Amino acid sequence: MVHSSIQSCPKTIALPLIFVPGIMGSRLRISGTTDIVWEPQDSIVNALGIAHRDAAGKRERMIGSNGAAYSPGYLEVDPGQVGDFLTRERIERGWGGLMQESYASFMAWLENIAGTSAAGQLPGGGAELNYEVWAHPYNWTDDNLNSGKALGETVAKAVAETSRKYSDTDIRVLKPVIVTHSMGGLVARAYTQIHGGASDVHGVIHGALPCDGSPAAYKRIVAGFDGGGIKGTIERHVLGANQQEATATAANMPGVLELLPNQTHKSIDGDTKWQFAKGHDDSRLWAKPLSNPYGEIYLNQKDWWRLIVREYLNPGGKAEEAFFDFRHQLRKAIAFHAQLGPKAFHPNTRMFFANDAGHPSFDHVEWKQTAQEDDIPLDAEQRNDGRGTHEWGQWYLFPTNYGVQNAFQAKTRYEIQPPDAPGDGTVHAGSGKYVSGPMSEPLTNGFEHQAAFDSTEARRLTARWLFDMVEEQL
Repeated sequence: MVHSSIQSCPKTIALPLIFVPGIMGSRLRISGTTDIVWEPQDSIVNALGIAHRDAAGKRERMIGSNGAAYSPGYLEVDPGQVGDFLTRERIERGWGGLMQESYASFMAWLENIAGTSAAGQLPGGGAELNYEVWAHPYNWTDDNLNSGKALGETVAKAVAETSRKYSDTDIRVLKPVIVTHSMGGLVARAYTQIHGGASDVHGVIHGALPCDGSPAAYKRIVAGFDGGGIKGTIERHVLGANQQEATATAANMPGVLELLPNQTHKSIDGDTKWQFAKGHDDSRLWAKPLSNPYGEIYLNQKDWWRLIVREYLNPGGKAEEAFFDFRHQLRKAIAFHAQLGPKAFHPNTRMFFANDAGHPSFDHVEWKQTAQEDDIPLDAEQRNDGRGTHEWGQWYLFPTNYGVQNAFQAKTRYEIQPPDAPGDGTVHAGSGKYVSGPMSEPLTNGFEHQAAFDSTEARRLTARWLFDMVEEQL
């Protein structure tokens, strides 16, 4: 079927596109140096260099030496080097700052295929589309508010350079469109809705966006990162395989803290209480938060299920000082969540999310009692394995053929249960189900979170939405 506007606009059109990657998707170095700190997916040497370190060593590399408090100026994006794929133009457009293993294929698709008839029915009566594709890598450890402000500079540069490129032609340059992955969506929302950039872009397309945070962020701090395959192994051994390591790195970063469930987070069933405990008979013993996750869970220093063990924030350092800095970084997350709210989306937004049971995700965190007694005995010794198991019990001497052995017998044991909600393995489907404002579309064929834009269905939707946004401007 011929498009209705075939007679009106069969011309060449240029559209600036700015891609914003997710957390851990930008290559980082120590500011003012060539010392690469973060490119584990692209460099096995870098991955091993962090993985072999203990909690204190990981913190020193990611946060700073001598127990330094978090500073947004410690790390910066490394722009990359010219090579076979990364041409000089692509470097200038920010491509080199991306984790290539995650995004090179998608960036090439955006540039070479997404704007052609191979991606679907072209808008404007079959007009020739030139997608001018830029990237906005950023320091993902930092407050998304800062990263959003910097995004405005990238958008302005993309528009100016595209306009200059076509200044001596009759090619029409349209208003830009932002495409985001995961936490990059929070960066874009900060730019358009907090920093006033909404009028500078025509629309935004989000993929796998944790709109109100994700319980997976809580789980990964209290029990370490996990996951299968190469990417999961890298996350686990680089950022932390247990609570001690993950707290020393991730819990010091405001960018990570802004991924924790905020005050409006809902599980798939609509429940705002996303952490609970079950007894040995599956009865629910308690559920949190009652109203405020920041005070009840994140700043809590009383209950065993709290987010932070303050001694883990700066191993070998002063726990009180480390917790003071943690509170400072968490206040950034609280302020960011409050400013953004559940309705702060660009008025012309599209979003896709995974609704796939084949990639189970945490829409809640369940602590299950798996020993004898649901009530914690007052005179018992507590053990925390750092991998999501808390035990209370006593040591006993047992005679064996090899002599007397000392063994711990747990009377009470609470363990984090595996995720069971549909999603992409990181962001659960409720993140897209309850958003207000944008057009949100579930993908039931599913995808793994980091590889969201490698999904055929996700690319089909992205191409269609881009065509729609071009058509809207003709």
